Amino acid sequence: MGENAVLSDILTVCYGKDHKRLGHGEIPCYGSGGIMRYVDKAIYNGESVLIPRKGSLNNVIFINEPFWTVDTMFYTQMTHHNVAKFVYFTVRDLDLAGMNVGSAVPSMTTAVLNALEIVLPSDDALASFEKSVSPMFLQMQANKAESAHLAALRDMLLPRLMSGEQSIANFVAK
Repeated sequence: MGENAVLSDILTVCYGKDHKRLGHGEIPCYGSGGIMRYVDKAIYNGESVLIPRKGSLNNVIFINEPFWTVDTMFYTQMTHHNVAKFVYFTVRDLDLAGMNVGSAVPSMTTAVLNALEIVLPSDDALASFEKSVSPMFLQMQANKAESAHLAALRDMLLPRLMSGEQSIANFVAK
């Protein structure tokens, strides 16, 4: 089946940092609510599971590109092979809001995360899981890129269409 473990057996939970001094760029900067802005420097580059530290505790995010996280979001560094997507689904399905340790603002700590008990599948099962879900994650990444490209086209064309500089007739197939 698998072995009993705690989250800290397979990853390191890291704190996000202040973003205010970073320049504008193309690297997503995440807070507990999602992308806040785009910056010119990455805090980490690789598979990671972003886990809210303050605020929207159940907004768990998988990422596999350079990113920055602010101090309201933890990021993780995997210390075991083929576990990032497994960790994402495992942590996402937990009721992190129910583990709130804050009073006024919902809060999470590294101590709570590190001590989370999990059943760690065998290396073979993790490899099989990775092989099964990776194509879906690659397709989601491709969809995200295509959506960003289409949004950029929209942002370029819409002002031209609204001003009359460009006509929709130029785009209609004849």
